[in-house]
Amino acid sequence: MAKRMKLAAVAVALGLALSAHMAKAETLADAMIGAYNTSGLLEQNRAVLRAADEDVAQAVSALRPVISWSADATRQFGTTRSSSTGNVIVDTVSNTISANLSAELTVFDNGQTKLSIETAKEAVLATRQQLVSIEQQVLLSAVEAYLEVRRALENVALRENNVRLITQELRAAQERFEVGEVTRTDTSLAEARLAASRSQLAAAQGALTVAREQYLAIVGRLPGRLDPLRSLPNLPGSVDAAKASAVRSHPQVKSVQHQVAAAELNILRAEAAMKPSVRLTGRLSVTEGLDTERFSRGGTIGVEAGGPIYQGGRLTSLVRQAMAN
Repeated sequence: MAKRMKLAAVAVALGLALSAHMAKAETLADAMIGAYNTSGLLEQNRAVLRAADEDVAQAVSALRPVISWSADATRQFGTTRSSSTGNVIVDTVSNTISANLSAELTVFDNGQTKLSIETAKEAVLATRQQLVSIEQQVLLSAVEAYLEVRRALENVALRENNVRLITQELRAAQERFEVGEVTRTDTSLAEARLAASRSQLAAAQGALTVAREQYLAIVGRLPGRLDPLRSLPNLPGSVDAAKASAVRSHPQVKSVQHQVAAAELNILRAEAAMKPSVRLTGRLSVTEGLDTERFSRGGTIGVEAGGPIYQGGRLTSLVRQAMAN
């Protein structure tokens, strides 16, 4: 019996806890969390940031050796008649396979590759700040949607109260008309005020429906019972202080600063492309005859140096373009 009472008490406690959870009002923080977790715009810009990270990996790869291979199988056939064959037609057939392995390493390029890496890093930092800016926009949209629903609810309540009040005034005017204290014009005016009040109530209800749908689009769910704000955010002491803080810390400003740094590095990259570069190269090759014992094996290793002499003004144009950017 005591065990049954304990189980019943636990069930009641769980039911009360569930009811309290269901009745709990949704706070502004809940709305912001929902918007952050369900925003497709954030997912898109996170993917853009991951793509920008890959640019760094691709730029770093230029400093590492490039190794490649190739292989082929060849069958040569034909007929020959010459003095060396005694004017006899001779069929010739040969089958060979070959394989090649080559490697190349950039030893010196006047810093062009390192500048490319630094440019990619600045681009990543700029993209990261753009993501922070998008996060701020998403959270701000959640705040606006939350407050818009709160305002629409208050407006609907106000209009409903106004309709009730004017309805009472109309009823009073009709009673006074029946006893002859007022004219038909007075009751008609009261009816017109009631119609206008009902029209304003319908408009307020429509605005509430729009606000709820906007909340759904931004937060990812329809609003329940929304908790009123308990405090306002702390603001800077003056407009000038707010501007100074924005110039120092706004992610859009920081993003543009990184973009400027990347553009300056692009000028140096364009200038470095006009200078010579040095590469270390190596190659191994093997050729085997399938129907004979002939073979060939060997390799090469060397240092290559080269640079542009004339490309129709393309390189100087790239420098000017980088400066303009």
